[in-house]
Amino acid sequence: MRTSCLLIFMTLLLLDPPITSQASLPDQIQDSFLSPPMDCFPHTRWWWPGSAVTKDEITWELEQMRSKGIGGVEQISMGPVYEKGNIEYLSDEYLEMAKHTVAEAKRLGMEVSFNFGGPGWVIGGDWVPQEDRSKNLVPTQIDLKGPIVFDGPLPTELAEPSRSWEHKVPDIQATDPLVAVVAGRIEEGRIDPNSLVVLSDRAVGQSLRWEVPEGEWRLMAFWLKFTGQGAAVDHFDREAMIRYCEHVGGRYESVVGEEFGKTVDSFFCDSFEVSLVPNGIYWSTGLMEEFATRKGYDLTPYLPAVWQDMGEITPKIRYDVNEFLHEMGLEAFFDPFIDWCEEHGIKGRIQPYGFTTDNIEAAGRTHIPEMEITAGEKDAVPWFDTRIGPKKYVSSGAHLYGRNIVTTEAYTYLHWRPFRSTLEELKIASDIYFRTGCNKIYHHGYVFHPERDISLAPSSDSAMRIDPTNVWWDYYPHLSSYLARCCHLLRQGHFTADIAVYSPLANQWTKDVLNARRWTRDFDWGSLGKLLVANGYDFDLLNDDTLQNRATVEDQQIWVGDLGYKIILLPNIEAMPLETLQFIEQFVLDGGVAIALERVPDQSVGLTDW
Repeated sequence: MRTSCLLIFMTLLLLDPPITSQASLPDQIQDSFLSPPMDCFPHTRWWWPGSAVTKDEITWELEQMRSKGIGGVEQISMGPVYEKGNIEYLSDEYLEMAKHTVAEAKRLGMEVSFNFGGPGWVIGGDWVPQEDRSKNLVPTQIDLKGPIVFDGPLPTELAEPSRSWEHKVPDIQATDPLVAVVAGRIEEGRIDPNSLVVLSDRAVGQSLRWEVPEGEWRLMAFWLKFTGQGAAVDHFDREAMIRYCEHVGGRYESVVGEEFGKTVDSFFCDSFEVSLVPNGIYWSTGLMEEFATRKGYDLTPYLPAVWQDMGEITPKIRYDVNEFLHEMGLEAFFDPFIDWCEEHGIKGRIQPYGFTTDNIEAAGRTHIPEMEITAGEKDAVPWFDTRIGPKKYVSSGAHLYGRNIVTTEAYTYLHWRPFRSTLEELKIASDIYFRTGCNKIYHHGYVFHPERDISLAPSSDSAMRIDPTNVWWDYYPHLSSYLARCCHLLRQGHFTADIAVYSPLANQWTKDVLNARRWTRDFDWGSLGKLLVANGYDFDLLNDDTLQNRATVEDQQIWVGDLGYKIILLPNIEAMPLETLQFIEQFVLDGGVAIALERVPDQSVGLTDW
């Protein structure tokens, strides 16, 4: 369906009185458009450096926000940054400040969302016991030439960091659990899958005795290693996450629980910026056994394929591991958090990317999915960015799984400097969020400023300064009122599009397990999004879960609830699940249109029934 010029229309309404009768618009929508409710006004991420806050300053800053058209706050703490005055996160003194914040926000008609990790944005804290902390599966290796007798310590030296999200940790220690030992013959530069031998039961402690057959062999040991990232919680340990929710949520509930679902509208989880050890993948205790239960085969002999080429079996193993980690991430992290929120009458808001889970399905699991990435964030000025990226994944998940509110972390890293952006640039950036499916703004942000008459509060270049320190603060209400009207109108009705674009995640799962931190798993969308939008067409990304379990075919369209798609585009992929292909075949036989771009996929996924 060709998109309307909705944003231009709304801008004209704000600039000039209408010259034609508005009788065709429902009175309620017209009235609320002129005076939108406060929850439609932009909210702000509110940094508390060191949580060094006072009740008087909390009141003053909330009143400043309210006077400029900010409808709520997302409070997030930073670690100690001052010589004195810092307040320990979740301490009684901190909770007293949180209680005062909620009381003042209620008085002012504002909403409060609390970040669920702290201090900082990664889910974790120093109260998390060692066994509940984030872990990786990491390999070490040594090449051997047989025939010889290898009798000595297993390799313990880790690789050097090679990706931006990896950080250096000590080599394997005596306390690091050994998960498996596997060896394989090297043939023509890669491991021969028919030669694999499991040696785990021959290991004694961290040593091994093995009679190496003739030829070139690679001996690999696989270890469970703590990431060393502070006290990030183990995202694959459901019980650890439940304990975490009970502790953090329980502390807040003890002081502001009566406002859950009212003034306190949500708890927030930022994008998954959990570090990895070099060459590691997200993992946890007991996952080898769980993998065998779910997939029907023992992963142990195939572990080398996660890291190294073993021929045509490699993409099958990598798909299975990625799909398994997707399932575990949903069940062990998303579900406990969302369940706890539902049990306590509050919403869970999550940025669902940068993790092992499917961005689309994870967005659908979330009460309030959130997007980010400001067009122009690393360039001179923002532009009307229609590329396919995390924003489109999140909004598609919201559409497909029935989530009416989609928030955004707006303006992060715009210009990479806090005071360079103009209100005009913020308006441009906002419009692309709206076009992509956002209908609630959390701008980034406002920094608590206890010494506002002396110096700027500590912050980082990631955050815009939308607060009294900015020269255009007094003029911000012109933008906030525009944003409120857009958000309100964009919550009416439901999304429509003629085109579905198949999500290439299954294809990407066959290629790499180590890139879970990459928000689109390194798929190159090229100019497809720009091409469609420039020609007047909007679209959703459809994932395998939707096509296999929730979609139907009727009247030559793919239907997902009230959403109907006349065309499905297959991007440049080689592989897809057989069940998805069979659904698309049914759609085409019913008269629907499927268009494969660049090539027709010709490979299945997964090892089962291969």
